[in-house]
Amino acid sequence: MRFKREYLILISILLFGLFVRLLRFGDVAVGMDVVAFSRLGKNLIESGKYVFGENYNMGVFFPPGYAASIGAINLFINDLFFSARLVSLISSIITIFLFYLTGRELYNEEAGLFAAFAYAAYPLTIILSVYGNSDSLFFCLLFLSIYLFIISVKRDGFPIYILLGITTGAAYLTRPEGVFLLLLPFLRMIGLLGGKPLVRRKYLLNIFAMLLIFILTISPYVLFLKDYTGKFALSGKGNIAVLLAQLSGDKEYHEVVNAPENLYDKSAFSLNKGKTQLRGWDRNVQLSLFKDYILKDPAKFIRDYLKKVQEEIKILIKLLMPIMLPLFFSVFSRDLFRKEIKLIFILYPLLFFLMYPVFIIIERQITLIAVFLILFASGGFVNSGTTISEVLDYYGIRKKRVSLFLERNIKLLIIIILLSGSFSYLEYSSFSKVPGPVEHITAGYFLKNSVSSEYEKLNVMSRKPVVSFFSNARFTMLPYANSADVINFAELYDVDYIVIDERLLSKWDFYDELIQMDKYSGDVGLVYEDDSGKLIRLFKVRK
Repeated sequence: MRFKREYLILISILLFGLFVRLLRFGDVAVGMDVVAFSRLGKNLIESGKYVFGENYNMGVFFPPGYAASIGAINLFINDLFFSARLVSLISSIITIFLFYLTGRELYNEEAGLFAAFAYAAYPLTIILSVYGNSDSLFFCLLFLSIYLFIISVKRDGFPIYILLGITTGAAYLTRPEGVFLLLLPFLRMIGLLGGKPLVRRKYLLNIFAMLLIFILTISPYVLFLKDYTGKFALSGKGNIAVLLAQLSGDKEYHEVVNAPENLYDKSAFSLNKGKTQLRGWDRNVQLSLFKDYILKDPAKFIRDYLKKVQEEIKILIKLLMPIMLPLFFSVFSRDLFRKEIKLIFILYPLLFFLMYPVFIIIERQITLIAVFLILFASGGFVNSGTTISEVLDYYGIRKKRVSLFLERNIKLLIIIILLSGSFSYLEYSSFSKVPGPVEHITAGYFLKNSVSSEYEKLNVMSRKPVVSFFSNARFTMLPYANSADVINFAELYDVDYIVIDERLLSKWDFYDELIQMDKYSGDVGLVYEDDSGKLIRLFKVRK
C-alpha cells in the first residue's frame, strides 16, 4: 500500500510539472539561440552538414546535442520552433523523474518525491523547459549521468560505464560543462565518493572503457571545431568568452551586451584589418584566457572576479529563496557527510560557483548551481521535523503550541514557501519577458512570400538571424562598420539583402548612415520598410 501511495504521488507530481509547463509553452522569445539551434539541427539531420552562417558557421558556437534533437523531431512535426520547445519540455519532464530516482538513492522515497516536486515547481526550470535553449536537455543528460554513476557505486558493472560514456559525451555535446562529469569516476578512484580508494584492475578498465566511449562520442564535433578554428578545443566560444570577460567587470551578461556605451558590439562585430571577417569570429585572432585576461592585469582580474562573485551571490540568494529552508536544514543535519556520495551535490555547485565569475555572470547559467542544490536540500526536507526539534531543544525553548505546530507542519511550510516563491518569480521576473522582434518576423515573411520560398536560396545579412530564419534564407552577420564597408562586406559574401533596424542597431555609431545607405551608394536599393513599431528597412544588393 505504501508503494502505491508513493507511486500515485509521483504521477501527480509529473502531471503537475507537465501542466505548469504547458501553461507557458508558447512563451518562447525569438532570439539568436533558438534560431541558430533550429537551423543547425535542420541542416544536420536533413543534409548531414552542421552549417548555418556564411561568414561564420554558427555550429562552432552552438554544440550539436540540442540542435540534433530539434532536427530529428522536426522531421515529424515540420515546425522548428515547436520542435525546440518540445525537446525542452520532454527533457524537463524526464528530469523530474530523474530527481525522484536520485533523491531516493541519496536519502529515501520521501526525499525523492520532494526533489521531483521541487524541480517540477522551481521557477527557472519551468521557464527553461519551454525556452529555446539547450538547458533543459543538458540538465536531463547531466543528472542521468550522475544517477548512473550513483548506481555504478552500488553495482559496479561494465555495461553501466559504457552507458556513462555515452551520456557524458551527450551532455558535453549539449553544453561544454558536461565535460566535468569525467571527474566523478576519478573522485571515486581516490576514495572521495565511495569509501576506500579504488585502484583495482577491473575498475581501471571500466574507467578506460568510459573514456574511450566518451572520446568516440565527442570526436566528430572536436574535429569539426579543429577544422573551423585551427586548433583542438572543447568549445568554439573561446574568443567571445574572453572578450566578454574583459568587458564585464562586475556586470552581468545582459548589462555588457546591452550597455549604452555599446562596447561589446564595437569589439565583437568590428571588421578585422583585412575587412574580410568580424573581429570576434576571426580564426586568425586567438584570444587566450590567461595571457589576454588573467595575466594581462592580475590585480584587475582579482578585483573583477571578486565583484562578480558578489553579483553571483546576489543572484543565488534570489534563486535559492524557494528552497532556502530545506537547504538550511540539510547543512545542519547530523548525517551531512555520512553518505559520501552526497558530496557530488556540494562539490559541483562549488566548482561552478568558482568558475563562472572567471568569465561573466549569466543568471541562466547560475541556475545550474541552484538545480544541484535542490537534490542536496531534499535531505533537509526529510529531516526538517527532527532538525526543528533539536534546534528548539538546543536553545532551551519549551514546546508550546506554536513550536509544536511548527515542528509538525514544517514540511507543509516548506512546500508553501517553494510554491509561493516560484510563482512570484514567474510573475515578476524579467528573465523570459524579452520583447519579440515582431518587425523582423514580418520582414522575413515578406522576403519569403514576395521574393523566394526556396530554402536557403537567398542570403540575408543582419545583426541577428531572425529575418533569415523566417525567410528560409542563409545568414551573414552584419559588421560594425560604415555603409561603404558594410556593402563591400555584403558583396564579398554574396549577400542578397541587408537588414538595418532600430531595435538592434540604434546605438551603433553608424546607425544614421546605415538606415539610409541607399543615399550613400548606388549598389543597394531600399525594397522594404516598416515603421509601425521599431523601424526596419531591407536593402537589396544590386549585382
